[in-house]
Amino acid sequence: MRKTTAGTQFRLMGLMADINEVTAQLSKEVLERLRQEAALDVDADIDYCESSEQVMAMELAARGDEADPQRQLINEALGELSNVLLQIDEQLGRRHKDEEYVRLYEHEKRRYLSTGTARRARKTFEEWMYNVCYGTPTLDDINDYVTEKLLNMFAKGVFATQVEHIQRAKRYPDEIDFEQMDDEHKLRGTVYKFYAALRKVVDWQDGELVVNAARAGQHFYSCRHDDNAKAHRNAFLQYMHKIDMAQQELRKLRQDEEDMETSSGLNTFAPSKHLKVLLQQEWFEIHRTDKRYDQQWTEAFISALMRSEHGQYIAEQWSKNKRQDFIRGCVLGLLKDGGVIKGSMDSIARSAGVCENYRTLSRYMGQCMQEPYAEWVKAYLQQSLSTP
Repeated sequence: MRKTTAGTQFRLMGLMADINEVTAQLSKEVLERLRQEAALDVDADIDYCESSEQVMAMELAARGDEADPQRQLINEALGELSNVLLQIDEQLGRRHKDEEYVRLYEHEKRRYLSTGTARRARKTFEEWMYNVCYGTPTLDDINDYVTEKLLNMFAKGVFATQVEHIQRAKRYPDEIDFEQMDDEHKLRGTVYKFYAALRKVVDWQDGELVVNAARAGQHFYSCRHDDNAKAHRNAFLQYMHKIDMAQQELRKLRQDEEDMETSSGLNTFAPSKHLKVLLQQEWFEIHRTDKRYDQQWTEAFISALMRSEHGQYIAEQWSKNKRQDFIRGCVLGLLKDGGVIKGSMDSIARSAGVCENYRTLSRYMGQCMQEPYAEWVKAYLQQSLSTP
């Protein structure tokens, strides 16, 4: 807007050099990066489409003097800058590949693990391990710990935006048990919606919650403009870190059980595994008499049975030809007799689908009280029923 002077051309040349420098910097540091990855930080405080329009509004009008060639060059530089800004906006809105989302999640995870928050989480977990669990957490200790951390995560508002749009939440009855929550707990009415939202980015594998890196990265990216997005990302990473540490102890507990079975010479792993699988199928959920008999309960029941004084007998019988289905039938018969599953023996046998002829399994169920472990199972179930 200044009056043309002898220095005008030089001022315009300097302005053009600055524009070209900004364009080159944006192309190298932002545009090229966005072509290869999903980034969270590049549009935190800028709208690139709007900025592109603002740049074009800065074009200089010709004045009919000797500086017009420089003004034209500046307008061309502004056009290039505007174009780069538009390309950045397009890259931000493109569909990313799964591997890009995986890299985004892994980057955020590494960033979190290098912070003091992660170090304090490890220290707090170790204190819980040795002060509360005396160094050897039980299955119940671990399950309670995981449930507590999930509730803490939800209370921080992680997935709150998603929960607002969930009308009916899918239930996962054999995973985390929230039924023991206090009636006055503020999440009592929405906890299953929060868990359903979590399960869109976290998988359930062999009794553990495992982050799906691609989906978690996509969640981080799509929610990057939400209120408190960074705080929610950190809370998710922090509580999943704590849950993972607890699940590592769970794996050690399972490994110790297997090692104990191996060292004692008992081949109890095979019957234990097959019986657990039998009770984790859909038919069991249909016939069970109470929701408390979920996957955690059935795993604990079979593990306790195989650790009992009858474990060796069951393992010996299992190793014999044509005895596996008999043991399956006896276990189902004892569970029916103890009030864990309901229905006639024929209907249960038909649903379980163990034998080609369901009446064979039904007959085995009727012979359950002859087995030496029948009284042990009866006592175990009575104790389980009496436990709130």
